[in-house]
Amino acid sequence: MKKLIAALTAVLLPFLLTGCELVRTVNLQNRAIVQGVGIDWENGEYVVTMQIFSPEGSGGQTIVDPSKENAQVITCRGASVAEAVEKSALSQGKEFYLGHNRILVLGQSVTDQPLQGLLSYFINSLDSRPDIGMLATPGKAADILNAGISQAILPAMGIENTIRNAEQSGLSQEVFLIDVLEELAQPHRSTVIPYIALSQVEDDKKSLHAIQLEGFGIFGSDGYRGRLQGDPVRGLLFLRDSMHNAVYTLQNEEYARAALQLYQSGTRIVPEYTDGKLVFTAEIESHWTLVEKAMNPDRAFTADTLTRLETLLEETVAAECREAFRILVTDYASDAFYLGDLVWKEQPELWEQLRVDWPAGIQNSELVCRVEARIDRTGLENVG
Repeated sequence: MKKLIAALTAVLLPFLLTGCELVRTVNLQNRAIVQGVGIDWENGEYVVTMQIFSPEGSGGQTIVDPSKENAQVITCRGASVAEAVEKSALSQGKEFYLGHNRILVLGQSVTDQPLQGLLSYFINSLDSRPDIGMLATPGKAADILNAGISQAILPAMGIENTIRNAEQSGLSQEVFLIDVLEELAQPHRSTVIPYIALSQVEDDKKSLHAIQLEGFGIFGSDGYRGRLQGDPVRGLLFLRDSMHNAVYTLQNEEYARAALQLYQSGTRIVPEYTDGKLVFTAEIESHWTLVEKAMNPDRAFTADTLTRLETLLEETVAAECREAFRILVTDYASDAFYLGDLVWKEQPELWEQLRVDWPAGIQNSELVCRVEARIDRTGLENVG
């Protein structure tokens, strides 16, 4: 052991004494701290838009002025993403640092390209990070980053917080760069990416920009396939076992309004292969709080009415799950639910037969959804 240490010291000592840099360093004052990146395709080249942290450029009198955007936007072009970033040196004197980048927005013009190649720069760059939040937009990514969104100290932070809050409310899900690349690394898998668009809000007689969620984009190894919007988004989150909080407002002949909040959920999907057809059974167990209720005239809140409300809730969740499955699997041959992995785990010999035509082979499969909803928090000690 001592001989090994001595040998390593002998090899490294000359480099340390001569000041040779094994890893290139750049002074902080010469770096441009990237907070958000957008990629578009225009006139045969990539257009890369970068939002950088710049309190001096914002006009603030302190290091960070919360009333300002604290950011500047730089746009560069190139035959590749890497070339576009390098060419930015022609228009500004700092080197981009991606270690603090928060979001990566894909414009509609690049979403038809295979994502593995499009995103490879960000996973191979030494100063990049794998937990960048992935987003897509039906317009230009440059428009998102140039909008001057003032929902946080930094515009990119405001966008990131919007997605994070939507996940906590059961309306969306954060998807990171590493998630997308891992899912698309397997040819039988697909992935989903949150879709965002700009909206206008009025504040003190001023028109401001904000971010509006528009469901998920569905992507395969060949690029963009379609969209998932509306209530089926909740079905997607349930089937991916990613639903941790949600509010459903229901009504029937007894309830004029019943607001139910999810506080615990778990999903298990079991594959079966019968008579040449795959059937996936999703078993969803969920627990809810009755946070608001308004009974119809001449109706009382009883144990029976609560049971019927549970049944209606179960039917609603199951319908959203079936619709999400239909859109992703039947319409777009997308395996964003890891169905292939389930078949491989449960029946490896069967998987060897099916993987050749996967995921197209699951378009004729079927989903059976069994939901158990228990409203066990009513706000009352006794129910008559």
